[in-house]
Amino acid sequence: MADSDDTVFDRDKPISLYYQLQEKLSRKIQSGEWKSGQKIPTETELCETYGVSRITVRKAIEELVYERRLIRFQGKGTYVASINFEQKLSKFYSFSESLKKKGKNEHVKMLSFDTVKPNAAAAAHLGLAEDVDVYKITRLRMVDDTAYTVETSLIPHALCPHLTEKKIVENGLYNSMADDGVIPKRIVEKFRADAIKPSEAKFMGLKTGTPAIHLERTTYDAERIIEYCVSIIRGDFFTYTVEMKS
Repeated sequence: MADSDDTVFDRDKPISLYYQLQEKLSRKIQSGEWKSGQKIPTETELCETYGVSRITVRKAIEELVYERRLIRFQGKGTYVASINFEQKLSKFYSFSESLKKKGKNEHVKMLSFDTVKPNAAAAAHLGLAEDVDVYKITRLRMVDDTAYTVETSLIPHALCPHLTEKKIVENGLYNSMADDGVIPKRIVEKFRADAIKPSEAKFMGLKTGTPAIHLERTTYDAERIIEYCVSIIRGDFFTYTVEMKS
C-alpha cells in the first residue's frame, strides 16, 4: 500500500488514476531515479507499491511506451528508453545546442585524426581528385556515459592548413575551421535506416545490428564543399521532424 507522498493519489480528482500514476512514473525517469536502460519494477510490484489495480498500471505503462519513455521487450520486461531528442530540419542545427537546451551536456572523444588520400567515393563526394590530401576525423559523441553517434568527417586539407586535433578537441570542428576563414553557409543532408556495424558497436556499447540512422552531410561555404561527413546515430536517440508550408 501507499507509504510515501510519491505513492499517494487523490482519488477525488477528476483526473484518472492511470494518468496520475503515469505522471509519477514519468517523474522517476525525468529525475534520473530510473536511469536510461534500467529495467523498471514489474506490474505486480507497481500494483503493490502504489495500491492500484493491474489495469491502472498497465494503462500508465502503455502511455509511457507510446511516448517512447519506456520500451517493452517480450518475455524480458519493461525498460527505460534511451534519451530521445526531437530535431526539426527547417534550419541549421547543432546536436550540441539541442542537447544543451534539454539540460544535457555533450562531450566528444576523438577517435582518430589523420591526413589521407580519399578513395574514389569520398573524392567524388568532395569534388576532388583522388590524389589530393584530406583530413579524416572520426569522433564519438556522448551524453553523460551514453554514446549516441560515431561520425567521420572528410575535409580538404588545402582549405584548413592549420587544422589540428588539439584545436578541434578544445574548440569544436567548425570553430576551428573558422580560424582559416572557412565558415559553413549551406548544408545538404541525406538520411536512411541502417544498423550498427561491429566497428561502431564497440565504441557505442551496443550490439551489432542495433537500429541506427545513417546521416550523410555535405557542407558548403558559398559553392565549395568544405566537409563531407557520415554519422551513424543510434536509432532511439533522435527524432527528426520535417516542417513544410504551402
